[in-house]
Amino acid sequence: MLLKKIFFAIQILSVVQAVFLSGVFGFADDEWQLNYDSPELSEEEEIELGKKVDEYLSREFYFDTDAELNKKINDITQLIVAVSERKTLPYICSIIQSYSINAFSSPGGHIYITNGLLQLTKTEDELACIIGHEVAHASLRHASKFHQELRNIFSQQDNVDESAIAKLLLKNHLREFEKEADITGVLYAYKAGYDPNGLPDFLERHLGVVTYNGMLGIFGMEYYVKVIMRINNLRGFIATLKDEW
Repeated sequence: MLLKKIFFAIQILSVVQAVFLSGVFGFADDEWQLNYDSPELSEEEEIELGKKVDEYLSREFYFDTDAELNKKINDITQLIVAVSERKTLPYICSIIQSYSINAFSSPGGHIYITNGLLQLTKTEDELACIIGHEVAHASLRHASKFHQELRNIFSQQDNVDESAIAKLLLKNHLREFEKEADITGVLYAYKAGYDPNGLPDFLERHLGVVTYNGMLGIFGMEYYVKVIMRINNLRGFIATLKDEW
């Protein structure tokens, strides 16, 4: 039961990293389970979990099969991975056919972006920074850290609402995870030869679209404040890199 609770919760983490997309989903079989003896996910477990997430998404969504576009996206991904601290994962970036403006990752090096996001980006620098953000989640082992803390909680409590606990824990960590991935992601992009301003530029445009279309009523002012904080934090960090440009 402990393993199933943790497995279920990490499914949430894999999807809630999205810009818009969030939710909980289940897998069709229980043949694979996490290692109970290890407090952290091993790299092999991360890769296997990522495969399970990818299998689910492949059933639920259509993927863009444009060979040229996919090559361009994955060429950028590999340039980012080459300057990261964790190069051993089988990173791959897939394009989901959706009008939503969305990018997210799952354990094991799987990265997903939507056609809607691609249409909103204006430069390769912006796209590289967005991909860098997702590579950073994997490089910083956020899924493994989430797993470790959930394992400690679930091992000490019985008959708990695992979904509620996972969501509450993720809410507590999400700002930390996003801040780390923002800073690390633009640093990766910068090291790979891209303009790190790509991410705050994109976030500003995205926030402008949300505001212009009257969508703040849906997302709330808290969302607006969080994005502004992300932008300001990124601009401050990028300013420290300027002497090296």
